[in-house]
Amino acid sequence: MELTIIISIVSITIAIATFVLNRKDKAVKDAKETNLELINYRLNELDKNVQKILDKLENYESEVDDKIQKAIKQHIEIYHSKGN
Repeated sequence: MELTIIISIVSITIAIATFVLNRKDKAVKDAKETNLELINYRLNELDKNVQKILDKLENYESEVDDKIQKAIKQHIEIYHSKGN
């Protein structure tokens, strides 16, 4: 009788330990997947922001060139075509 109780207690202990270890492994695996998804999301957002900045820089150069050309043209019209 005592032997069956001891065997039952040992088997229950093994079952509980196995369950706990499996849940821990699953939790660690899920945490790694979640972290990878978060890292990928952040990298994608950073990539989008960098692309926006690069687009602005490209437009900035042409805008500055246009403003310079307009200012030179305006300067010529004001100061050089009147005969001053």
